[in-house]
Amino acid sequence: MLEHDVMMKEVADSLGRLEVPVEALYGANAARGAENFSGFGPALSTYPEFICAVAKVKRAAALANRRASGLSVREADAIIAACDEIVAGEHWSQFVVPMAEGSGGTSLNMNFNEVIASRANQILGEAQSGPIRPNDHVNLSQSTNDVIPTAIKLACVLLMPGLKDAVSELVAEFRARADESRNVLRTGRTCMQAAQPMTYRQLFDGYAALLKMSLNTLERAVDDLRTVPMGGTAIGTGLGRVDGYEAQIVPALAESFGFDVQGPIDMFAAMQGTDGFQRLSGELTGLATNLGRIAADLVILSSDAASGIGEINLPPVQPGSSIMAGKVNPVVPMQVQQVSFQVHGLNTTVAMACQAGQMEINHFETVIAQSLFDQFALLARASTLFAQKCISGLSVDEDRSYENLASSFGVSTIFLHHLGYEKVAQLAKRSLEEKTSLAQIAIAEGLLARGEIRDVLMDATQP
Repeated sequence: MLEHDVMMKEVADSLGRLEVPVEALYGANAARGAENFSGFGPALSTYPEFICAVAKVKRAAALANRRASGLSVREADAIIAACDEIVAGEHWSQFVVPMAEGSGGTSLNMNFNEVIASRANQILGEAQSGPIRPNDHVNLSQSTNDVIPTAIKLACVLLMPGLKDAVSELVAEFRARADESRNVLRTGRTCMQAAQPMTYRQLFDGYAALLKMSLNTLERAVDDLRTVPMGGTAIGTGLGRVDGYEAQIVPALAESFGFDVQGPIDMFAAMQGTDGFQRLSGELTGLATNLGRIAADLVILSSDAASGIGEINLPPVQPGSSIMAGKVNPVVPMQVQQVSFQVHGLNTTVAMACQAGQMEINHFETVIAQSLFDQFALLARASTLFAQKCISGLSVDEDRSYENLASSFGVSTIFLHHLGYEKVAQLAKRSLEEKTSLAQIAIAEGLLARGEIRDVLMDATQP
């Protein structure tokens, strides 16, 4: 046998026999799922929080079944030990079914059942195909239809701290830039035209507050996912669970995950409904929208001073052209904008999949899961990139910003109370005709002394 040849063994299911590598802990169900859905998405190891969530759900089920006398202590403890190994990062290469598989999650569930059963048997000193069976023991009192949505929901809870940390870092960087530019005057713009004077502190504080509000609403949407349908089995009736399991499973979940978990008010609604996923996706998309529009502002404000606005200097991270020597593009804000586009597309997938559920369950929760997890990952990475490679090194050209303000119609509103709208409009028209700034005309007309313009403009920025 050549060195690169893989030794195989036979496994079987109700459809027949097939071969898997000898070191495989998974069985026929997972092997068929991996083969059928190969190429339709990344491996499960791409989503570590989901792997941990399913393992913890299976751990909680074994604990609940033991307490309800459905499993012996020996059986349950072996299953729990196998689940703990998975949570610790072991055996992840054994999860071979892509996330967005087409069997409504059955292949995913069975991949875990088979791996956990094989490993539990090994822990007991038995052969992989020993007394603990994937369906009869690891999946006892459960169905794919309550395990998978429960794991998806609780995986989102596990994902939230990472995204919160990334966005909070970005918020902190905006706050720091706000403190540095507290007295830097700028032109507030509406409809891409000069409007009123303001400061860069107000701009950056506004960005920070916008992101913080998105984070707060996102956290509330994630907290709602702590209500799970575990115990409903296939359609909400609980058929197939052992007596006493229902009372034990929610406390066991809370124990396994280390945070509060609740059962639903109505199990049938919980089994059918994916509105919590849709709300979460909407809030993730809201965060993406805010990130994207902030990034777009910075692209415009950093446009070169010779032909654009030129008020903000972004840290150069790479050359911007293969032909225009010395050109440096705002690649980080533009990447953040592209992430926003991607998240919007994933939100559309979630919305369509949520609507497509039929009868007692939603068969498309796996693509919902992949879309949600990808949104989390993209937004966390974009926020970190934005904070560390753009906002932390951003500076404001105070002179350029003041020059743009003083030469714009943005100063006109400070004269309104003294001169009235019509007089100020006449001055603005004169400014255009004479190609002279409104501030210079105000000085020539004796409306302002040259030395007090900056102070008057700063006073005008105060609410």
